[in-house]
Amino acid sequence: MNPLTSLPLADLLDRIAAPTPAPAGGTAAAIAGALGASVSAMVASLPHTRHGTPDERTRLDLAARELAAYRVALARLADEDTAAVQALMSATRLPRTTAAEADARRQALAEATREATRVPLETARLCADALDRSRDVAAMGTRVAVSDVFVAIGLLKAAADGAASNVRANIEGLDDETFVRETTRQLTRTLDAVARAAHASMATLQD
Repeated sequence: MNPLTSLPLADLLDRIAAPTPAPAGGTAAAIAGALGASVSAMVASLPHTRHGTPDERTRLDLAARELAAYRVALARLADEDTAAVQALMSATRLPRTTAAEADARRQALAEATREATRVPLETARLCADALDRSRDVAAMGTRVAVSDVFVAIGLLKAAADGAASNVRANIEGLDDETFVRETTRQLTRTLDAVARAAHASMATLQD
């Protein structure tokens, strides 16, 4: 199957809108993050900077390259999220007539749930990193693109928050206490980073 992000936009939206388990919210969150990184990369790549200094140009060029990499990674996670949810749905349909089947199904469900949790957690982490890199864009990007930076920050923060909701939903009924505890710790740290970077970028834009 072709990557979702290689589809025409109308087809991609139709796939997400279809009444199927996947692609759904996790995929949409990753796509929103990829869009946010793209917009921020665009601003960083514009020929003019805030004050026209060589240092700003150097730092914005670096930001543009890193944000382009985040865009690619987040687009990949959109497909990984769809695959993870489909695998989770397949695990729920495994037979459980015998004790052996029930045990195999339980293990398959646990593994599929861990993977379906890993993907949105990585989505949130990459959005946090992209937001942190966008602080330079907010501080040094040309003033004419301030509204674009607002859009980028909003998309990245919404993507991280949406991905986080999927993480919480997936770990809610998981018996692996160690995995749940470590995932919760990582998610809290990631969302703290998202909030700090988004706030700092917004404050810079309003200076």
